[in-house]
Amino acid sequence: MGSTNEFFSWLTANRRDRPAEDAEPDTAAQPEPKLLDRLRPRLPAPVRDAGRSVARAGQWLREKLWRWPPFGGDEENGVSEPVAPSDVIGAARRGIKRHIALIIAFSAGINILYLAPSLFMLQVYDRVLPTGATLTLVLISVVMIAALAVMAQLDSLRARLLARASLRVERLAGRAIMEEALAARRRAPSGAPPAGMRELDLVRQAISSPATIGLLDLPWTPLFIFICFVLHFWIGVMAVAGAAIIFTIAMLNERASRKALSSLGGKTAQFYIAHDTDLQSAESLRALGAENAVLSRRLRLRDTLTDSQADAGFVGADFSALTKVVRLGLQSAALGLGAWLAIERQISPGAIIAASILTARAFAPVEQIVGGWRQVAMGFTAYKSLRTMFEGAEPRQPRTPLPAPAGRIQLEAVSAGPPGAQLITLSNVSFSAQPGEIIGIVGPSGAGKTTLARVLANAATPRSGAVRIDGARFVDWDSKALSRYIGYLPQRVDLFDGTVAENIACFAREEGQSMEDVGAKVVEAAQLAGAHDLILALPNGYETMLGQNGSGISPGQAQRIALARALYNSPTLIVLDEPNAHLDSDGEAALLVALQSSRARGAVCFVIAHRAGVLGIVDKVMVLNKGMVVEYGPRDNVLAALQQRNNATKQPAKPEGAHQ
Repeated sequence: MGSTNEFFSWLTANRRDRPAEDAEPDTAAQPEPKLLDRLRPRLPAPVRDAGRSVARAGQWLREKLWRWPPFGGDEENGVSEPVAPSDVIGAARRGIKRHIALIIAFSAGINILYLAPSLFMLQVYDRVLPTGATLTLVLISVVMIAALAVMAQLDSLRARLLARASLRVERLAGRAIMEEALAARRRAPSGAPPAGMRELDLVRQAISSPATIGLLDLPWTPLFIFICFVLHFWIGVMAVAGAAIIFTIAMLNERASRKALSSLGGKTAQFYIAHDTDLQSAESLRALGAENAVLSRRLRLRDTLTDSQADAGFVGADFSALTKVVRLGLQSAALGLGAWLAIERQISPGAIIAASILTARAFAPVEQIVGGWRQVAMGFTAYKSLRTMFEGAEPRQPRTPLPAPAGRIQLEAVSAGPPGAQLITLSNVSFSAQPGEIIGIVGPSGAGKTTLARVLANAATPRSGAVRIDGARFVDWDSKALSRYIGYLPQRVDLFDGTVAENIACFAREEGQSMEDVGAKVVEAAQLAGAHDLILALPNGYETMLGQNGSGISPGQAQRIALARALYNSPTLIVLDEPNAHLDSDGEAALLVALQSSRARGAVCFVIAHRAGVLGIVDKVMVLNKGMVVEYGPRDNVLAALQQRNNATKQPAKPEGAHQ
């Protein structure tokens, strides 16, 4: 009671400004202090101490909750063992259970504290005004301010936890989603774009959206309606009727939005993939004179996309406006009904304002949901897409580590074709190769050479048959472990956004390898590929940044850097698909030296080439035609057999007048 009297005495003594003579003599030369800084010395000691305690507690709680749970590795994230692909989304959902529990608890506190304004109005109109109790007004005002301050803290913490939960979903599922998106694209490169990080972003945005806050507050609507019944039966009836009207509007909004949003996600992904492809082919489009035609084609797709977005926006805007008007009308109706009941002396004047506040709060969550339903609906659609993607994921069983292979390659009745298509471009191929051999693969276009190279490099999985290295099938290996022993140069050179050194090392430093070890291997591979001097001539040498697909350097330079990447870490199996397609004479000479050096250390090399220079150093030649092996054996024997076959197919020209 002493603290209350002290506070009241201070309030009375400071109801007017201090006399001018009490002011500091040189205030003009000093910065104007903040209002809180001016008031703090005047506050009674208990109030100052309580304020400091609340501020410190709020700051501590915000910092703790913002850093909890940690974002570290699997152990910190509560993942004690690898998660099956089909359970990635479920594991991410379980990973935010503690967040959800706290968010629900904070939502309960927020909604209970929302009763404070109604109770304050009841006390002001029913107790303070009739009796003129100034002290009561001061005390309930302090309680009101404290309740609002706590509610603001809880609301801020809830928003932080929602953001934290969305980030945790990213940490738990992001890598698995990217891995599965790559695997899905390998299985069907020409099909619909798989779900991926865009869908994950939509899920994260939905988690932390205002509509989600509305969904969290929605279960508390019955509490406010019940209190309306406590105020008066007819106020409660009006609240129930208003809730029914607004819920009906929400259901109509969901049904209308579902149709408008059904195809929006697919159209968006389709457009951006096509647009990214066009950007990568900008030079070709200009040279071919196809720029205007392709732009017209993309703009038609863009028009379809923007029309769908506009339709969804129109639906959401219409229902949002309708919900707002209905809520304001119901709130005004609550005031009118309360006034009529007060005139009839059935409720007190304070209940008029309380009824308006309670009905507004009861309807506010639905208005929030309707206003942000598009974001929630798109997030839910993205969530279903991610679940569907993982349902089709191949199970990843842990593989027993195998010793480093020597390089004995054997194919057993292998058939393969483009992923996602019925076409067979490699049919029943069987052969073997030994360490220290270079095999040249030749054949007409469409013979299946590139498909064979992809199968040998483990870039593609055969439809049937088996590929073995040292007796172990490729499928018996962990794909990451096997890739350390395979060097692959594809027909289309793929370089990535990063430095030259990072591209050659396949970003090995991202996996924790030391800079010294990686750097030495990078230089060794570049020297072996004859690309060392070429790289040093670049603006920043090995640290020169490359754009996507090697933009910024010539095709010949890109191919030699890609050759160095194929030779990085001295692989046991080397597969080169037309490695001299963009090379000049110096580049081809460096290629021959690299192949001979690899053979000398015991690697087995497969080279697809159309130039005779490479065939001059191979040990064996394989001839493919229509997906089948026509000839395979020592180089001289196969080339002689091909020459004899060509001679036999030539028909000598008959002299004119010859006897028929």
